[in-house]
Amino acid sequence: MRLSDGNRYDLDDKEEEDDKEEEDDNDEDDNLDGIGNLSDDDESNDGMDDKVVFPVHDEKQEWDKMVPVIGMKFANPMQLNLCVTNYAVKNGYDLWYEKSDHNWLLVKCCKAWMTNERSFQIKSLIDNHNCSRVFKFGFIVSYKWIMNHFMIEILQKPKMSVRKLKAKVSKRFNLNASVGQCKNARRYAFKEIEATLKEHYAKTWSYGEELRRTNPGSTMKMDVDVMPGGTTYFSKFYVCLKGVKDGWIQDCRRVIGLHGCFLKGICRVESKETWKWFVDLILDDIEMGNRHGLTLISDQHKGLLEAVKERVLAAEHRQCARHICANFLKKFKGKQFSKLIWYAAASTTQAKFKQHMNEIKKLELLAYDHLMERDPKTWSKAFFEIDRACDAYENGVFESFNSVIDDARKRPLITMLEEIRIYVMERLCIQKSKGSSLGDLHIFPSIRLKLSKIKALQRFWRVVASGYQEFEVRLGYDAYSVDLGKKTCASKAWQLTGYPCVHAYAAISNLNRDLEDYVSPWLTTTMSGNAYMYTIKPLNGSDMWSDVDYIKPLPPKNRRMSGRPSTKRKRDQIERELKGNKHTVSKRGMVMRCNICRETGHNKTKCP
Repeated sequence: MRLSDGNRYDLDDKEEEDDKEEEDDNDEDDNLDGIGNLSDDDESNDGMDDKVVFPVHDEKQEWDKMVPVIGMKFANPMQLNLCVTNYAVKNGYDLWYEKSDHNWLLVKCCKAWMTNERSFQIKSLIDNHNCSRVFKFGFIVSYKWIMNHFMIEILQKPKMSVRKLKAKVSKRFNLNASVGQCKNARRYAFKEIEATLKEHYAKTWSYGEELRRTNPGSTMKMDVDVMPGGTTYFSKFYVCLKGVKDGWIQDCRRVIGLHGCFLKGICRVESKETWKWFVDLILDDIEMGNRHGLTLISDQHKGLLEAVKERVLAAEHRQCARHICANFLKKFKGKQFSKLIWYAAASTTQAKFKQHMNEIKKLELLAYDHLMERDPKTWSKAFFEIDRACDAYENGVFESFNSVIDDARKRPLITMLEEIRIYVMERLCIQKSKGSSLGDLHIFPSIRLKLSKIKALQRFWRVVASGYQEFEVRLGYDAYSVDLGKKTCASKAWQLTGYPCVHAYAAISNLNRDLEDYVSPWLTTTMSGNAYMYTIKPLNGSDMWSDVDYIKPLPPKNRRMSGRPSTKRKRDQIERELKGNKHTVSKRGMVMRCNICRETGHNKTKCP
């Protein structure tokens, strides 16, 4: 059975002739190697029945390197079909299937089926193509072929539109795929993802057991939802590794940052109940059961705020100044407003704080009148929020960590947890090595740099002795009391930062004392070394995890959010304007005012 290049072959009229030719071909092929030449063994053995070793298709090969070769074997028809399609797309050949069933695959250039081994093999191949390149391949480029190449991208971006998928296919493979092919590929990918997620979530118990085995003392909790019919769905997963927990308990300040961090895949939920469940577990792990002496810094997620009010009443709860500033600027616009708000947030005393707030109030006194008429609570609410955050800055450290794990949040559950675990495990080792490289330094170089800047300013302050280690430090009309014994300053900057402020620096220099003795122990290399002395133990691969006698949960149900859920961080208006490089100033958020009656709420075209 031979194939001619470009001509349809009539199988019914020449069936008997083909059978005879096939017998002759098999006799000849037994003495040929994979490229059609006589093998040395056959020449020396004079026709002995030695089998020829044919090339085997490598399914892991890159798609544009797949080329059909005479004698190549395939494990199943899907491999052969994929190889032919990749070969046609790479070269732009207009191949078409002449016959295709469970025994035969006849294309313009190949046919295959080995009855003895139950595997596919290319028996004949004519690789001479004089046709021009095509860009529409018809049904040879199926939706399953598109899905195989874009499975990972669809998994990472489940909200990818069909038009974007079509554009990606065209750009990568230089072909014109139809909208129907891309729509079917996307639909088929979701079915494959759901099947994959079932296997993925079925391993959650085994993953938790592997964490306990390799890191004894770690906490792993998983919550499931049992339906009335007995079906079990995954609900929540909590991990606290012993290396991180011991380091925090040993030598870390009692400050915890809580930040909203929803998953960006198919399953995503973040509510008051999940936050309460998490807060209870984390406080038990870090041995802060009574909550006294603990400080929490969080964003303004509603579920998080409610959970903290119910579970952590005794702890000091502060909100991120950046979120407060962003909410405040929704009502009061202006660059100078933003600058003064940050000055107020950085104030260490109530007097300085009220001074900056009064400057803000005076800045827009005239424009403020109509705002008070429309929303009289805006100013007082913003004042109260910033007043609560006057001794705390933004949640910058936790925002940075959230940015690091941004891509991991798009992955399935175990994959996401593994990427975070590997990042934290590597970071602990890096920080430990950095601490070792500091040598005999008592305080961190970053603190030394800040103290060197303060040193240039302390010489302008006059120090007046009051008693044993008590001083009054003055500059013009400003005066602050400093107690070196208690390590306090009336400005409260020393107590907040942990290192001497400019007033304390002047008093310490007046006594010729060693400045490093007055730096808080939390900022020393010794405490840092103790915090990073613990490590996270490595894990084995998933194929070596032990089975656990628990009901394997199904993936959580796909919860449809109201509207179109966003997977990206909402940028501030200033960020959007800088990124967009617009030629005109955006009028978004500005109050509309009529040019005729000078009233707000409409323009001149709708003026009554």
